[in-house]
Amino acid sequence: MKEVINGMFYAISTENDNPDLIYEYVTDDYILNEMGTQFNIESFLDLIATFNTIEDDWVLSDMKISTDYNSAHISLANEGRFVVNTDTGKTVLNYSWLESAYLVKQDGKLKIKFYFSDQVGFYQEKLEEF
Repeated sequence: MKEVINGMFYAISTENDNPDLIYEYVTDDYILNEMGTQFNIESFLDLIATFNTIEDDWVLSDMKISTDYNSAHISLANEGRFVVNTDTGKTVLNYSWLESAYLVKQDGKLKIKFYFSDQVGFYQEKLEEF
């Protein structure tokens, strides 16, 4: 399960150059509930493409996992750091979330069917140019 969650975050990272990689980690009917809005994978990818992110990093912790034969649930804390281009230069955005995911077996492997993310913290800082 941890590999699936970490894989999903890598798939949406600026480090990944394969836009189809995300489909290895989510079901065809994937739903994300974030910021009080429900997204499917396409609408979520469209949203994150608007952020103008040049660097990202997530620290996932406090994972609690429960499983049965065909599904699994995980809850976790997530600390995200993003360097973004803005009209006034590079800015660092730091977020904290509490999250959970429901995974099901599809094509013989676990995939994320539902992901819930609730932002619990935020601060930003301007990057100094040298």
